[in-house]
Amino acid sequence: MTRILCLLFFVLSVGCTNNDINKQFDCSTSNLTIELTSTTNTTTCNAADGRLSVSATGGNQPYSFSLNGGVGQSTGDFLNLGAGSYNVIVTDANGCKVTSILIEISAPNSSLNATAVAVRNNQCTNPNGSITVTASGGTAPYFFQFGTAGFTSSNVFNNVKHGTYNLIVKDATDCQKSIPVIVPRENTNTSYLNTVKPILDASCNLASCHAAGTGSRDWTNFQNLKNSAANVKARTINRSMPPSGSSQLTQSQIDLISCWVDDGALNN
Repeated sequence: MTRILCLLFFVLSVGCTNNDINKQFDCSTSNLTIELTSTTNTTTCNAADGRLSVSATGGNQPYSFSLNGGVGQSTGDFLNLGAGSYNVIVTDANGCKVTSILIEISAPNSSLNATAVAVRNNQCTNPNGSITVTASGGTAPYFFQFGTAGFTSSNVFNNVKHGTYNLIVKDATDCQKSIPVIVPRENTNTSYLNTVKPILDASCNLASCHAAGTGSRDWTNFQNLKNSAANVKARTINRSMPPSGSSQLTQSQIDLISCWVDDGALNN
C-alpha cells in the first residue's frame, strides 16, 4: 500500500511539474503574418461559389485558419462562399493569432448590404451580449441568419457570448450577404476570493501540486498564482490541469477561471 501511495504521489507531482514547465509563448514577440493571395466573386447574388485564399508566414507551424469565427482548418483556402465580408484568423502552434484585413466577395448586380451593432458581453457563465443587424439595398423584406440557426425575420440576437460570429442577410429575391460581427468582452467582475480561490483550493492547491511550501508553484501565494495566470487558463482549458488522476474541473469552473484571468487576475 505504501508503495502504491508513493507512486501515486510521484505521478501527480510529475503532472504538476510538467504543467508548470510548459509556459505560454509571449505572442508580442511573434512574427506571424497573414496575407490575402486570391479571391473569386460569386456568379450570382444567391450563389455560394465564391472563394478566397490566404497564406501565413512566420510564427510556429502548423497553422490553423478560421473564417468569421468558424471552426479552424489546416489550409488557407475557403470554398463555397456567398457574397459578403470575411475575416480570416490564423493561429500558430504557439497559440498566437493574427487577423486578416476585411476581405470582400462580391455578387454581380446586387445592392444588398448590411451592418451590425454589437453590445458587449459582461457576464461570465450567462452571456448577455447582443447583436442588431440593419439591412439595406436589395429587395425588402429581409431575413437574418445567426450561426447554424435558420433564417428569421428578427434582426436582433440576444444572450450572445463575446467572440466573432458570421451573420447572413437574405432579401426577398434570395440574394444573400455575409458579415462578420465581433461581440466585445467587458470586465465580468469574477471574484478571486469568492469564486476562483475555492476552485483552486479544492482541486489544485494540494500537497502534491500547488500547496503552501512548494516554492514558485505555491498558488496559496497570490503573486505566484498571478504570475502563472495565463498558464493556468491555458492548462485548465485544455484539461491538462489538474493532472489526470486528480479532481477534474467542470466546464463552468473552467469558464470562471478564464473570466478571472481575462479580467486581469485581480486579488478581488
